[in-house]
Formats: sequence, C-alpha cells, structure tokens
Amino acid sequence: MEGLTLTDFPCLQLGNTCRNNRFIKIINNIVAKPSGSIPQQCENWYETKATYHFLGNKQVKLKKIESAIQSHGRHELGATKKVLIVHDFCQISYSTLKATAGLGYLSTKESLGIVSYNSLAITPTGTPISLVYQETFTRLIENYGKSNDRHTKKFEDKESYYWYKGMSALNKTLDCAIHKIHIADREADIYELFFIGEEVNSDLLIRSTYDRKLDYNDYLWQHLDSTSVVAEVKIRIPEAHTTNKVEIIVSIKYAKVKIRRPENSKSKRESVELTGILLQQISPKQEWQKELVEWKLLTSLQILQLTDALQCIEWYCYRWLIERFHFVLKSGTEIEKLQLEEATRLQKAIHLYSMAAIELMKLTYLARATPEESCELVLTKEQWAVLYMLRLKTDKLPSKPPTLGEAVNWIGGLGGHLGRRSDGNPGLKVIWQGYRKLMTAVELYEIMPKIKSG
Repeated sequence: MEGLTLTDFPCLQLGNTCRNNRFIKIINNIVAKPSGSIPQQCENWYETKATYHFLGNKQVKLKKIESAIQSHGRHELGATKKVLIVHDFCQISYSTLKATAGLGYLSTKESLGIVSYNSLAITPTGTPISLVYQETFTRLIENYGKSNDRHTKKFEDKESYYWYKGMSALNKTLDCAIHKIHIADREADIYELFFIGEEVNSDLLIRSTYDRKLDYNDYLWQHLDSTSVVAEVKIRIPEAHTTNKVEIIVSIKYAKVKIRRPENSKSKRESVELTGILLQQISPKQEWQKELVEWKLLTSLQILQLTDALQCIEWYCYRWLIERFHFVLKSGTEIEKLQLEEATRLQKAIHLYSMAAIELMKLTYLARATPEESCELVLTKEQWAVLYMLRLKTDKLPSKPPTLGEAVNWIGGLGGHLGRRSDGNPGLKVIWQGYRKLMTAVELYEIMPKIKSG
C-alpha cells in the first residue's frame, strides 16, 4: 500500500510537526508488519524508542488522536451522498498486565482491559470506507457490580450513552448533505436513541431486544406477530464455522408503530414513531442451527413496500463488518499482546492500531468490490512488482499492473490461501499474513541494489 500521509489527516494537531509525522510513521509501520511487536515494526532502535516515547508522551493528548481519526474518516468519505455507519463496542483484554496502571474491568472483576466504542463507515453495497468515530475508556474497578443502580442514573451518566454520543457527534461533524444511516445491534435498543432518526439527514436501523409498549397497551412484537405476512422470500445466511452460505426461506412482516416512553425513562418525549420489521425462518432448521432465524428490526427509514424492508435487512447484514474489524484489530495486529506501563499509552496504541486494521480491511474488501481495477489503487509499483515475481517466478514484469483481484488473490496465496474454486475469496487472516510476507520481500528487494553495489 502507498501508506498514509499527513494529507489524509486534515485536522492532525499533536503539538508539532515531529509528533504529527511520528503518528503517521507508526501507523504505516503497523500496516507493513501486522502482528509484529513494536521493535519488529521499527527499522532500528532509534525508531523503536521514538515510538515508545510517542505513546508515553503526556503532550500527545488522547482526545487529539481521536479527533485526528474523525478527520481522517470525513476525508475518506469525500463526495459520498449516502453512508451506512455501523456502531459497536469492543473489549480489549490486558488481563496479564497486572502492573499496568489505570486498566478497568471487562466481563468480570478479574478480567482487565480497555473498552473501545467504534463507528465504521460502509458503502450502501457493503464495502468498508473508514473509521469515522472512535473513543476508548476504562471502567473503574470500584464500580463493578453496581449495575442495579442504573435505573437511578441520568442517561448521560450511563455507558449506554456512548451510543447516543457517537451517533450524535457524527450527525454534527459529517456533512449535512450526507444521508447517515446508523446501524447497531441489540445493545442499542435504547428509547433515548430512537430520536437520532429525527436529526437532519439521519436514520436509525437497530436490532430490537425489548417488547416495548405501544399505544392502547399493545406490545411491539406481539403486535407485529399478529399481523399478516407481507411476503415469503429466500435469503442466504452464513453456515456456522464456515465461509459457506446456505439458502433459507423467511417470512417478512412490517408495520409503523408508535412506541411509548418506558416507565424508567427520564426522556421528555412521550412516544416515537418507528417501523418494526419481523423476519422469521419458515424453512426447516439446518443441522448446524441451534434455533430458527428470527430478526426484529426497528428503523426510522420509510418502509413503503417490500423492497424497502428487504433493503433494511440487507443493510443490517453489513453490521457484521464491524465484527471483522474487531477481528483484524485483535488477531491481525495482535493489539492485546502489547505490554505498556499505563492504560493511557495502550489507549493511544489502540487508536493507531485501529487505523492500520482499517487499511488491511480495505485491501481485502476493495478487491471484492472492484476486482478489475488496477492493483496500483492500493499497492505501490515496488510492491506489485515483487508480488508478481514471487507468484510467477520471473523477473520480467508485465506492461501494465495486475488487477486488484489478481494481486489480492496472490497475497492470499502467500498467506496460505489455496485458491481452489471451492475456497472462495481469500479471507482477512490470510490477507494480513500474506501482506506481511510480501512486505518482508519488498524490504529485501529494496536493499539488494545496495548489496550488489557494495
């Protein structure tokens, strides 16, 4: 890949040019050697020390890094008119780092780490664009086990407020001409969040958890369940523990509803209008399925006909891309193996490693979306030349670069992808493993002339 530059971060302001350049250099080093330790990613001991100094420098403010990431996200969106924004939390474990100051609890009091709230921009056809919002935080150990008092807290004091905070911030910072469709899983079934869809050029699409009260004391999903089936359609879902997709038949129901304010909500709004979409599997359960598929979606988008509901279902399916981002961040860059002395240093590292993870994701998904494009869309001349020589065992280069699809398949091959028809496209894991091997070969290629002349 060409590597990020200062122009990719229009609002990067870390105090001076040296820090700004170091920020970019660290991200590019991680991209070049994902899963490598900091010393392995750096060219020499001076650069290694500079990286550790950057992460430990109290003048490098966490909020400034978060702002830089948001500015990069806006820059990447360009002239986009409609964007899906998928939101989710990611728990990053550092339980082995007992001496690291400032870590918080995760799922248990003994599991220590950092929580990251992430917002990933995706095209309406399912290609990742950029990370447009990210905030990291730690949960105070002394607050563990105090979830019973959550009903007495203000919404702004709850962890669930991060959903509203992230979506609302993006509605303010992104161009108002961009139609923003916020997508989230069941944890975002929060009454106060439902009004995000009323903000300018903004809509909400979430998976529902609660059977909420409607007018006339009816209940949301009981009401939808009692309505007539609009259509029965075939959809394809991923088979458990494989990349294969199987076809199932589902029924679709949808209806506009007025949801009443929950009794424990302190919202000033008494009700909100949304559309509920109920998807239920009616074909027999597959052998690997634990239960039949049932999705309950809520949206502020207008659902006037079946195609509108099916579009929402397709868009909600793209939510899994943020799970893939978390997978690359944890397994691809091995962020959880970092050993730093303070939680704040780890938080800075999480943001930098996240930018690298997005770059690796884009390499994979751009190849699937635009396989016929030139590979120079993402690879430098030296990178694709070395890749071509490794793949075809020749030093004679073609007159034009390989396609992006060819190049990424070859990178996958370096990572262990066999490339058989039944194997499908190379996945994220083999891509980052292959890319690391490619970058090692590129390093050798670049120093060979010096060795010969010496």
